Amino acid sequence: MDTVVTTLDSLVDQGRLPGWAVAVADEAGTVIRTGGHRTPAGDPVEADTPFAIASCSKPVAALLTLRLVDRGVLALEDPVARWLPELATPRVLAGPRGELDDTVPARTPITVEHLLTMTAGFGWVSEGPLAEAMARAQVAPGPFPPPMGPDEYLARLAALPLADEPGTTWRYHTSSDVLGVLLARATGRSLTDLLDEHVLAPLDITQTGFTADPERLARVHAPREDGGLRPCAVPEGTFTAPPPFESLATGLVAPIGDLARLARALTGHGPSILSEDSFRELRRPRLAEGQRAMTEGMLEPESSWGLHVEVRPDGLIGWAGGLGTIAYADPRTGRAAALATLVTVDGPGTAAAFETFWSLLREA
Repeated sequence: MDTVVTTLDSLVDQGRLPGWAVAVADEAGTVIRTGGHRTPAGDPVEADTPFAIASCSKPVAALLTLRLVDRGVLALEDPVARWLPELATPRVLAGPRGELDDTVPARTPITVEHLLTMTAGFGWVSEGPLAEAMARAQVAPGPFPPPMGPDEYLARLAALPLADEPGTTWRYHTSSDVLGVLLARATGRSLTDLLDEHVLAPLDITQTGFTADPERLARVHAPREDGGLRPCAVPEGTFTAPPPFESLATGLVAPIGDLARLARALTGHGPSILSEDSFRELRRPRLAEGQRAMTEGMLEPESSWGLHVEVRPDGLIGWAGGLGTIAYADPRTGRAAALATLVTVDGPGTAAAFETFWSLLREA
């Protein structure tokens, strides 16, 4: 931990990070260290400072979904049309960059497992008419939750064709938000209530949710062209007011200790909120060789994807977030670590911080 702290403090001194927080959770408890500032006014980063954890929300979605699977609310093989009739008869583009009216009926129904493996047919499309249409409809992948309610979100998404036949191609992000809509409809409850009952309360976590005190929330920065940092533009009320859409893709706010404990919950060590079968399914590599093309730049070259987590060659599981957070765990030891940098992932300081992060999981 000392080497990591020294590196992070050095990045602050160089102006490459405004502040940071790091935590390690294992059977001995949770150790937290912080440094720098959480606001441009100079307020310090503290152990209970809340961070927008961005895509680190996605593994939490896996915990919640599999908890409901264990309780018989749904099954991985269930077609999503049971709860999402908007997706009962999707059409698929003849090619991912083709015209929106050049489609064929999907041969395979979208399942819950497709959502968890991000092979449902929708998600990140880099260019072409579908990418443009998703942007116009405000349902394209991004760092912030959709600016509309879940029913409207799903209606807009379902009005567009799929990029791929379900089960064939890995496409990032969108499945997480569709999964959130499904879980709320399947139970008739809000995601806030479901997370509190099935994930947060069993782990004795009380400070994680979809909103945080705006006076205490850490301010995220983005890199400038000259190498400096600027405050990242965040839509008004995002992460600080009750959202119209409770996003399991990128909507959660948590202090660093909570994030480390949530990562540790992926291992089955300590409080175990999933069955052994669910833990095996969570960590089982799912990507076929032909599905790896879309993971370039997202997953490590030798890594795979389980159920909403990266599965690395060394056995580590977890994920990172575009607003500068990362959380991974080692199922063999039960050790987990989390880091928040306060800078988006495209910042050079974030890259250096993430590089030193991995030593936290190698320490005895």
